[in-house]
Amino acid sequence: MFPQLLTKVSNYLEIPSGEITKRDTTFVRRHNNQSTIGIINIIFAMLKETKSNKGVLEGTDETLIYQWLEYSIVYAIRANNNQAIHEVLKELNSILSSKSFLVGHRLTIADVFLYYVLLNIMSNLSNFEKEQFLNVSRWFDNIQEDPSLRLKNDLVDFSTIYLATTVLARH
Repeated sequence: MFPQLLTKVSNYLEIPSGEITKRDTTFVRRHNNQSTIGIINIIFAMLKETKSNKGVLEGTDETLIYQWLEYSIVYAIRANNNQAIHEVLKELNSILSSKSFLVGHRLTIADVFLYYVLLNIMSNLSNFEKEQFLNVSRWFDNIQEDPSLRLKNDLVDFSTIYLATTVLARH
C-alpha cells in the first residue's frame, strides 16, 4: 500500500517517484543516486524536489504536517475493520468541525496524503455513513475537487438524496 500512496503523492507533485522498495520494515526511495529512508522523510524529500507549490510548506508549521502524516500512517492506514474505520472517522470529524484543512488555512501535503489514505474508505461508505461524518465528508469533497489531486480517480459521491428520501418516508 505505501509504494502506491507514495507514487500518488509524486504524481500529484509532478515529480518522478523513483524506486520505492521495502527494506525489513522500512521503505526506501532511490532517486537521482540518493536514498531516502522512511515514509515521512520520503514525502518531505519529494516536497523539496517539486517545482510547484502543491505541497505548500512555506508559512506552515512543518511539525504539524509531520504529525498529520504520522497520524495517517499509524492510525488511518491501519484502520482495517468497521470499528477502527469509524473510530478514525469520528476523531477526524471532531477535529475538522472547525477547520477546512488539517494544517493552517490551505491545502498541505498532510491533506493530500490523508486524502489518498481515505479514498478507498470514503468510496465504500454509504450515503448515510458519510452524513454521520459530515465534517470529514465536507473536507474530503472539497479536497477531491482538485483534478490534479484526484488524478484519474472518480469523484466520491456525497449526495444527500438518501437522507432526504429516508426522512420523507418516515413521516
